Amino acid sequence: MTEMSVSLCGMTFPNPVMPAAGPNGRDAAALLEAARGGAGGLVFKTVSVDPADVPHPNMAGQARGGLLNVELWSELPVERFLEKEYAAAKSAGLPVIASIGYTADELANLGPRVEATGVVDAIEFSIHYLGDGIEPVIESARALRDAVSLPILPKLSPGIPDPAGLARALEPLVDGIVAINSFGPVLDFDIETLRAPLGSEDGCGWLSGPALKPLALRFVRDIARTFRKPIIGVGGIVTGRDALQFIMAGATAVQVCTAAIRKGQTVYGKIAKEMEEWLAAHGYGSVEEAVGLFLQKGAPAAEPRAGSTVAADDSCDLCLVCVKNCIYGAIEQKDEAVEADARRCGRCGLCITVCPKKALHFEELS
Repeated sequence: MTEMSVSLCGMTFPNPVMPAAGPNGRDAAALLEAARGGAGGLVFKTVSVDPADVPHPNMAGQARGGLLNVELWSELPVERFLEKEYAAAKSAGLPVIASIGYTADELANLGPRVEATGVVDAIEFSIHYLGDGIEPVIESARALRDAVSLPILPKLSPGIPDPAGLARALEPLVDGIVAINSFGPVLDFDIETLRAPLGSEDGCGWLSGPALKPLALRFVRDIARTFRKPIIGVGGIVTGRDALQFIMAGATAVQVCTAAIRKGQTVYGKIAKEMEEWLAAHGYGSVEEAVGLFLQKGAPAAEPRAGSTVAADDSCDLCLVCVKNCIYGAIEQKDEAVEADARRCGRCGLCITVCPKKALHFEELS
């Protein structure tokens, strides 16, 4: 049996999958539901000194399980969390992480009050409204570090131009990093009504879900190359394979938001179970054995030699996805097989990655 528990910042999680700060952690009731759904830890929605005035409507579904939103921090008063919500969530017996924001003064105000509850195990702090520069982030981190003794973890936003550099600057002040938050501003609208689905002033919002995953993975990989403290990966995780990519890129644990909103709070346990099954099938004794594998052994795809082309093995079922996706018109069906014309093949590799049976590979011509 594969050991799925992980330890970070003095906390032990029965599995590495937890909610990300967002609507799925809006209060203790939601997080207790997440615990019943198999989450390994509990992360609250961000609170600040004043409740947020959240626009309505504030969420809109996108293709392939994505989401647009103009969710802000919690619309509930922070006193409610301090007096009730944190303690109620702690009854699940899992690590509880509060999320607070945003400026140095606000963090210095909120941090000690959160720590004084005695039930919160760590504090995540969002930098979402501090801009893209390093100095305001460092200032906020230093203010919170000076105010509390609990582990603190900044949640980075995708607009930061040099995540690894910021991580190095933060390392003396923080106990880990969470990467990344949603991406934006972005826009969508209906061409019939010319109305955006979100109620923000200009119709813009933030993008989350599967489209964010490649960007989030790059952040985690870049940070893990030089940052020597734990990383929690977040962004577009839907399956156990997604989560394992973050682990192999250097994360110790992962957070999930959009998939829980779109699929329900049982998604945490489903992801953890899929991770465990994959790890067991591949001979891993623990999830921690997979941490950073891509950093250690990963490499870009080998460049196919000039003159090589694509060939299919016996697992090809003639779905013809490769034919439809070949922009060069090089692949066609011949009798009961697909064949590529080497004279037209651009060796781009798209057909190999979209084949649902993984039946295609580059083959050198004799």
